[in-house]
Amino acid sequence: MQVGKTIRCGVVYLTKQKEELLNREYDNFQHFLQTGKDLGVYSAHKQQAKRFYKIIKKGKEYPISIRNDLLKIEKRDTKITKYWARIPVKGKYGGIWVAIKPHEDFPDEYKVCESKLYRRNGRFYLNVTIEKEVNVDLPKENIAVISIDIGEANPIAYTVYADGKILGVGLEGREIRRIRMHYLQRGREIGRKKVKHALKVIKKIGHKERDKVRDVLHKATTKIVKIAKKLREQGYNPVIAIGDVKNVRKPREKGKPRNRKLNRMIHSMPSYQVKYMLQYKALWDGIPVIFVNEAYTSQLCWRCRAYGKVDGRRFYCPECGLDYNRDLNASRNILNRSLGYMLRDRAVVNQPLSPPVGSTPKGDLLVMQCARGEATDFNRW
Repeated sequence: MQVGKTIRCGVVYLTKQKEELLNREYDNFQHFLQTGKDLGVYSAHKQQAKRFYKIIKKGKEYPISIRNDLLKIEKRDTKITKYWARIPVKGKYGGIWVAIKPHEDFPDEYKVCESKLYRRNGRFYLNVTIEKEVNVDLPKENIAVISIDIGEANPIAYTVYADGKILGVGLEGREIRRIRMHYLQRGREIGRKKVKHALKVIKKIGHKERDKVRDVLHKATTKIVKIAKKLREQGYNPVIAIGDVKNVRKPREKGKPRNRKLNRMIHSMPSYQVKYMLQYKALWDGIPVIFVNEAYTSQLCWRCRAYGKVDGRRFYCPECGLDYNRDLNASRNILNRSLGYMLRDRAVVNQPLSPPVGSTPKGDLLVMQCARGEATDFNRW
């Protein structure tokens, strides 16, 4: 299947002439979006603008969308940089070649897709979207599983399983709650002090919060994929199993009182970002990703399947006496459930420490969704 990713590149070492051409193209493009008047914009850029930008906000700058057939990336052995990009501009036949510095190297084989050129604080950046062909079919033997539970206090709680035993557990992204609380307090202080242009200041603070949270999530998801790659180096076929958190933000039922704190906690869960980042990073390296129904995973004991009690971040089982982190308990349940699904699908895996059969509450539909959108019903077994 085709998988894609975006490589962020800084445009560096611009000559005065090239910088002037890029600034003119970018400024004329913004003027065209805001007024509809063409002061000199490359024709393909106008076509892409009409295709993508249906609603234009006044005063907002939009990136230039560059078609894949017009953007060219080359690797050259130069002292300035080893990557160069050809960007089409009005008034320069064949476009201009600019030096770019990517946040990571381009692969040996790839296809350039639709890309974006934007300007921030006087500097230009190029987000190059690329695709390549990879095999991400679910393995049938020698499987290792990394199960992921997505939560609010611990955005990523993971368990690593292979050879019939647990190889490790971990909690990632715990600092996100502290970051959100810090910027929430700052926003409240600005509101109380009646700061001039408060909305702009709060918006700027929100951007800082978003960037810091995104940075933490990128590091956490990259760590998970590195664990999977290390398992593959050891001879295993890794699979990442993610608890599907659909409908966690369902609307409030009529007649029920609002809980502002709980509502804020639920809506601050970075569930979509975690799933998105894990998917594209894992698929890029040929690691399959499956989504597992996570109903009741935080309420059931992973060891004996009894309903337990939660106190803060701890999970207590009255039947077998298990005392465990509640998020890691959910991760273990997701692991057992994913192993049960793969056993039913005739995949060759070692039996989990606790049998997965019966790990799903009565009435649940056992469905595993592959990352490419297909669904497999395991009830047929």
